[in-house]
Amino acid sequence: MKGFLALMRPINAIMASLGTVIGGVIAEENLRGLLFPKLYVAMAVVFLVLMGGNSLNDYFDAEIDKINHPTRPIPSGQVSRSTAKYLAVLFFSAGLIISIFTLNALQFLLAALAVFLLVTYEWKTKAWGLVGNVIISSLVGLIFIYGSLSIGLSYEVIILSTMAFLANLAREIVKDVEDIHGDVDRTTLPKRIGKGLSLVAAAILIIVAVSLSPIPFIFFGWKGLYILFVSISDLVFLISVFFSFTDQTKGQNLIKIGMILGLVAFLVGSSI
Repeated sequence: MKGFLALMRPINAIMASLGTVIGGVIAEENLRGLLFPKLYVAMAVVFLVLMGGNSLNDYFDAEIDKINHPTRPIPSGQVSRSTAKYLAVLFFSAGLIISIFTLNALQFLLAALAVFLLVTYEWKTKAWGLVGNVIISSLVGLIFIYGSLSIGLSYEVIILSTMAFLANLAREIVKDVEDIHGDVDRTTLPKRIGKGLSLVAAAILIIVAVSLSPIPFIFFGWKGLYILFVSISDLVFLISVFFSFTDQTKGQNLIKIGMILGLVAFLVGSSI
């Protein structure tokens, strides 16, 4: 059982799928958004698709993990490679079936698109570096939109989704700079244009994301705690830019913290 849990990484899937609930609350602009049953169905779909993606990741990385991560479920013999493949198919299928029968057509199409992108990412586009980074960051941003569609898409959710995409893409690039010597099987952005220009690109993405944060205050009247939390989030993001040039590990961790604080800002701004 321990090997299967390590393969599927359900905690990570739960944390990510919570983004659907956040998207729903922001779309409703009230905590009453938590009362919509379809929001939790959407959360279940995201949870299943992500566990399918996690299983597929270990399936495709089985040979590499024999060298880099020998204690992972497949190389350590806890789970067979074929079992990982079948689990991925099972989780993907369950997520798509649930979405087609209980959610709207757009949500089903987005779930199908997510499955397609995850499969092609593990099979091919991960090796393409920046293209893979864009795909993963797009899926991160889509989680909030996916949840909001259970209630109704709003401009606020679109802004959050865009900021999440930009920040996550910046973090992916910083991580690629950090791992440039270990990424022997990927043509990452740092390998194409060098570390310095890649970090400049990441910094620009962060600055653009930060520049979007005043929109809810200016156009939607979000004040009080939103201003407090988003200011702290923006400060952390800007500090991450500085550290990214000197310590990529600290830089990408600060981007992650900034993203979490940004989520809190949007939650309190929309519901209080």
